[in-house]
Amino acid sequence: MTRRVDIPERLPKGPHKLTRRQVAGSQRQRILDALLDRIGEHGYAATTVADITAAAGISRTTFYEQFPNKEAAFLTAYDEFGTQFLGDISSVTGSEAADVLAASAERLVDFARRRPLACRAFLVEIHALGETGLEHRDKMMRSAEELFDRVASYLRSADPKLPTPPRLVGRAVVAASWELTAQSVRTPGDTTAESAEALAYVWLLGLTGQPQV
Repeated sequence: MTRRVDIPERLPKGPHKLTRRQVAGSQRQRILDALLDRIGEHGYAATTVADITAAAGISRTTFYEQFPNKEAAFLTAYDEFGTQFLGDISSVTGSEAADVLAASAERLVDFARRRPLACRAFLVEIHALGETGLEHRDKMMRSAEELFDRVASYLRSADPKLPTPPRLVGRAVVAASWELTAQSVRTPGDTTAESAEALAYVWLLGLTGQPQV
């Protein structure tokens, strides 16, 4: 994902020293953030471009300068939100595998705590786009699977005694993680602590063949 430039969430009124690129970047990011939150709260079908522009504080003309339509904007928001999340997960470090996985699981559920509506849009409402949405979802899940496989390879290079996992175990772990997180944002009540514990357990089991190391 392209790194954001340092810009305020809302542009200052009156004259300012921001470049055209910074102004466009601010408007684009506000559109994407507002879109995810509106879709997460009201659903994709019920969200209009007018809803998004009102929430983002930009004009309809500005929206269409950035995106051709609502679907294109949602797919862009989906891809960037997922890429940001995977990048955040991959930056976790630690001396023990169990500690790293626990911290990674906490990062995942913290997304749901901080941006529950955006997470609901990402995990649930992408299905409203049919095959196009599923293609983007599958691509994002394959990226997560590749990350899982890289970690598994690293662990086995450090400890050759670890058993080799079945070929599709990474895909199974990612799918389970996606669905568990989706359920947590669809159901009332805060289940993030339990979700984080379950995710760390499942990831460790998938990576090492055992729930504890």
